[in-house]
Amino acid sequence: MDNYTQVPHLLKLKTKLLPKRKTSSLLKPYILKHWKIYLSLMFSIILDIFITIIFAWFLGEITNAAINSELQKIKQLIPLGAVIVFVNLSNTFFNTYLDSKATNAIKNDLREDLLSHLLRLPVNKTAGFQTGELLAHFTNDINSIDAMIGKNLFNFVKLPLMSITVFIYLFHLSWQLSIISICIAPIALVSGVLFGMILRKNSRKIHQIIGKMNNQLSDIFQGTNVVRSFLLEKILSKKYTSQNKKLYSLELSNGKMRGLYNAGGNGIGLIAYLISLSFGAVFISKGTLTVGALLTFVNLINHLVYPLNGLAGQWAAFQRSAAAVERLSVVFKHATETNNFPIFTPKKPLKREIVFQNITFGYDPNHVILKDFNLEIPAGKTIGIVGVSGTGKTTLFQLLLGFYKVNNGNIFLDGVSIKDLSPSDLRSYIAYVPQETYLFNGTIKENLMYSNPNTTENKIVKAAKLAEIHDFIESLPHGYDTEIGERGAKLSGGQKQRLAIARGILKEAPIILMDESTASLDSETEYKIKHALEKLKGNRTTIIIAHRLSTIKQADKIIVMNNGKIVQSGKHEELIKQGGVYKDLYFKQGDTVEEKEAALSMID
Repeated sequence: MDNYTQVPHLLKLKTKLLPKRKTSSLLKPYILKHWKIYLSLMFSIILDIFITIIFAWFLGEITNAAINSELQKIKQLIPLGAVIVFVNLSNTFFNTYLDSKATNAIKNDLREDLLSHLLRLPVNKTAGFQTGELLAHFTNDINSIDAMIGKNLFNFVKLPLMSITVFIYLFHLSWQLSIISICIAPIALVSGVLFGMILRKNSRKIHQIIGKMNNQLSDIFQGTNVVRSFLLEKILSKKYTSQNKKLYSLELSNGKMRGLYNAGGNGIGLIAYLISLSFGAVFISKGTLTVGALLTFVNLINHLVYPLNGLAGQWAAFQRSAAAVERLSVVFKHATETNNFPIFTPKKPLKREIVFQNITFGYDPNHVILKDFNLEIPAGKTIGIVGVSGTGKTTLFQLLLGFYKVNNGNIFLDGVSIKDLSPSDLRSYIAYVPQETYLFNGTIKENLMYSNPNTTENKIVKAAKLAEIHDFIESLPHGYDTEIGERGAKLSGGQKQRLAIARGILKEAPIILMDESTASLDSETEYKIKHALEKLKGNRTTIIIAHRLSTIKQADKIIVMNNGKIVQSGKHEELIKQGGVYKDLYFKQGDTVEEKEAALSMID
């Protein structure tokens, strides 16, 4: 059984719901997790309705007492009014606080689970996402779900309940005025539904454009050197401006819709207020209604109409949030590679070989890169892999690391299929130094320790020395605690590559994969690292993809690939004598004149 860092129980519950989810199903487990907060919010909402009714009653009673000169009754009502005010203020505070807690707790959980989900997706899935779109999920989308969580969720209960409660009380005061007032309500409901549909459609487009704009910004900032060198500033600025204008237009459209809706809602409220006041004045003149009762009525009439108008507005806001949840659901619907986070667990050296058996694979089903590919790599040996670009060299590493699954065939480590190994076990066997070096924002020490969090200071220094980077690090003002900037922006290409090699060494894995990892190094540094790796190998199995053939001249075996197949194999001297692809590659780049002449003498 592998050891894992556990992800939230909440995420497992959510995953079970996803296959048959509706838009709101994604949020359901998060709401259930914080059920205590939502229960408190429900109590606060019911209390708010009660306070609304009792305050209107208080207003009518104290008005009638004043008109009738009932001083004793006024004295009794004033303390009650003070209590009502205190309870209302307290409830307002707790309602606001609980809403903030419920809303932000769910957003916090959702951000963490979204990152957890993305980190556990297979590489072939994450490769399909664009950076800007993912950033939009974490920022714009998650921040747009407010209408589906917190107290807004209860508005679908509170607002109708408020209208019903108020209507019952108003009916008790004057059934004639109540009937007249309630006739206006359907207009508010119908308008809200129509506006909600329009806003949801617009909001979906807005989220999509924001994702595209984030992608453009990501390309601009990460490819700044290419942008400047190819004079792309004007072109990229124009593309961004075009998307920004579309966003502005959609936002304006949303603003118009909300403006029309708010104006209509206020108009309906004012009409209801004026009708109640006018007819109420007639009833007072006839003696069928008291001044206090009319004051209570007109005070509550807004609480009869605005909840229905607000319910329609809440529905419109719900539609905007639903568009964001839809986008998040698209990410969560992809099945993860594991239920838990893989972690590094030290492994002993291989006892048996690495075997690629009858491998067929293509990133695109219509374009096969490897077909019936077979290769055995003995334990503890150094193997070089060479060949022209696009022949499948890096693909072998991708498959060995389990980033992609083979279409047919199998890969074995120590006689065990990698299909039977968890990502933790499989990737703990391997230290990978990629062709394109990636360093994280932070210090040099932090970057080195990512490969082995439990390592020691001595091992960090030793790995840096082997990678010929220690002296450079020591020359920096803060040494190993020096900040290297985003993606190692403060370092040269060769320095970044040597740090990546040191990071790979520090993992102390039984298999080392090096994908043209000395390509950015000068000849002298490459020479030093080559000899350092010779000392480092020990019982390790080393596989090196080489562009510079000098890197793998001393390998125990060199594999030459062409069109996804092995066309030659053997030691450097043997392959030179054989002629063919390896000889052609070697003499195209070669080494020194003396070394070329020595190679030619072997052929003779």
